Amino acid sequence: MSLEVKVYDNGDHTCLVWKPVDDKPIADCRGFAIKRTINGKTDYLHGFAGFTDNAKATADNTTPANCLTFPIQRYLWWDYYVKPGDKVQYSIIPVVGADTAHLDLSSDLASEPTPELTITGQDSGHISAFFNKGIVAAQWVSRANASNPKGQKLADVVAQSGNPLRAALSGLLLPTVTGLLKEAKANGHKIYAALYELSDPDLIDGLIALGEDCNLILANGAFQKKPEHDENLTVRRKLRGKVNLHDRIVGGNHFAHNKFVVVCDGDQPLKVLTGSTNWTPTGLCTQANNSIIVEDPKVAKVYLDYWNRIEQAANGYPKTYIEANSEASTLEVDGDSITSWCVPTSAAQDLDFARKLIANAQEGVLFLFFNPGVFEPASAPEKWTLLQNILDLGNPDNAAINRNLYIRGVVNQEISGLTEPLQPKKGQAPAEVTDPSQPSPLALYTGGNSVPQLLGHDVMVPRNIKDQFHEFEKEQLGASMVNIHSKVIVIDPFGDHPVVMTGSHNLGFKASSANDDNLMIVEGNAALAAAYAINIIAIFQNYRWNSYVEAHRQDPKVWHGPVDNDQWQAGHLTGDSLHELEFWLGGQSPAGAAEARAKAPQSKPAQASTPTTAHRIASPKKHVIKSAHTPAKHPRRRQRSH
Repeated sequence: MSLEVKVYDNGDHTCLVWKPVDDKPIADCRGFAIKRTINGKTDYLHGFAGFTDNAKATADNTTPANCLTFPIQRYLWWDYYVKPGDKVQYSIIPVVGADTAHLDLSSDLASEPTPELTITGQDSGHISAFFNKGIVAAQWVSRANASNPKGQKLADVVAQSGNPLRAALSGLLLPTVTGLLKEAKANGHKIYAALYELSDPDLIDGLIALGEDCNLILANGAFQKKPEHDENLTVRRKLRGKVNLHDRIVGGNHFAHNKFVVVCDGDQPLKVLTGSTNWTPTGLCTQANNSIIVEDPKVAKVYLDYWNRIEQAANGYPKTYIEANSEASTLEVDGDSITSWCVPTSAAQDLDFARKLIANAQEGVLFLFFNPGVFEPASAPEKWTLLQNILDLGNPDNAAINRNLYIRGVVNQEISGLTEPLQPKKGQAPAEVTDPSQPSPLALYTGGNSVPQLLGHDVMVPRNIKDQFHEFEKEQLGASMVNIHSKVIVIDPFGDHPVVMTGSHNLGFKASSANDDNLMIVEGNAALAAAYAINIIAIFQNYRWNSYVEAHRQDPKVWHGPVDNDQWQAGHLTGDSLHELEFWLGGQSPAGAAEARAKAPQSKPAQASTPTTAHRIASPKKHVIKSAHTPAKHPRRRQRSH
């Protein structure tokens, strides 16, 4: 027997996924250890959860001893301890033995080391994506925050320039944005920025350093601070006269919601940065966010032209402005297609374009939504949010349903009719809920429950661990009501036509019809799609585990740690769990799967008194993106990775 193994990286950490080529369990296997060579030194990754509740892992990962007590009973794991510039290789080693007293690392069954990988920010030619670590409902954040002065709020900590926790939570986002501003200053370039919120001290300093070369459209943000109705009033006064400042104070149903920067050499556009990240400490540090940089003059000019249209619109929404936004620009970059939508549009043309791509999903759809908008009835499909279009892929009433689609995602808050049953209006009867005993094409997962409901789907609303649970410490949910702020859809990341949708756009009708927003749709870029896909599943699994803990913490049998037999493998190598592994291994693509299997070395001859399988790695075509490990069918077996 051999192992299929893939490694993904995006600069924050690596993700490893593996499984036996023949999908059969390994005899006497109590789990796996991951041997890592990092910058020429060897250590081991293990699961931290032991066979007994009182088992405690040591902080020393440099020896394999902990791996015997804390084996990884999964086939998907991630490494949070790497940093950009590190050179890493991994080998998957089965932990085998007749019982827990006689376990050993089976070097005979270990995979060969993966090819050496240098950790870098994800880069695909002229397109790069960057993510933060803005999930504060996590164990490492609880431990780090415990060292801060008692009573100090996390929101204050992450606003402190140079604070280590601020740096860790902001991941690659903060150095990416500050680096872009510093590079523009060093090269004598101009920037044209359109920002919704601005309060981060380092980013404000970076803008001021550019002086008159900083052309900034600054909106009035989210909150109505009377009498000016301006969330950015303080920083606006600070910037006045120091940069070329343009006010955009909108009202009514509108938000001037962009977060993009165009870098120009004189009048020549060079590149554009966009994404979901507000230029605030919370946006950088305590909300899941992303940024994307496209280094292409043609794409940058699309955003520069949009900047000029916004500036000419002053505080209004004239007809000429909306009409100019109602046609997309599609350009080729690195052989892939980038379609840029600048909104508001006249008739949701941007959503129609995106809906067609969603409807053509062949293998899977992953997503992060902040607040796409309210549920709209079937009679008004033109006003559906893109979340509704995704969920409709799993609707039993949809004649085009694909029951094999892998759908996972996170939504920032409950939405009636989407993440929970439709709540009736006053005087109306409750909405029907399908019989929970009947199978659903996809399981609705929200608030710690896995119950088939009106719309079958797999979606999560953020949760935190509210009290000590075995070795898991109490967590806080966030520094504000916003935990998921990314607006991302990924379609078929490992298929023949990968798609990434991202930007400031909340992916609903309100954004399309009333807001200043942008939506970038990249088709064909496999590395970029994998980057976003792994970012999404990492966030999904974090909140899934937290929800499970809070729903079941009173059950004395809910947590048993690793299973003391080799039968734990069965639940991972059959049914939906196997389908999930195949998705992340690219097994949905027949050609890709066949190629991987063809490259996998064959089994060694059987050895007396030892397991008879030998594991070797099937080399992936390329290393792509980020970290997650996926709870299988039984969430109680989830193990901690950091």
